[in-house]
Amino acid sequence: MKLPVTAYLVLMHHREAGTFSPAFPTLDEAEEFSNAMRAITNGLAVAEPIPMVDTENHKVTYLREA
Repeated sequence: MKLPVTAYLVLMHHREAGTFSPAFPTLDEAEEFSNAMRAITNGLAVAEPIPMVDTENHKVTYLREA
């Protein structure tokens, strides 16, 4: 089963400001933002867009030995 992509994250890290990750609804918007951030900033590590997907929760039950 393929889980749907709900957004694209752009991970960014700055030594003094910390790590943050804005989300974008489309891959094109995320790529445009990440490329622009690389071009206009200095000292900021910017990753390629990463898809964010919905997940399914499963309850796991463990049996105890008596």
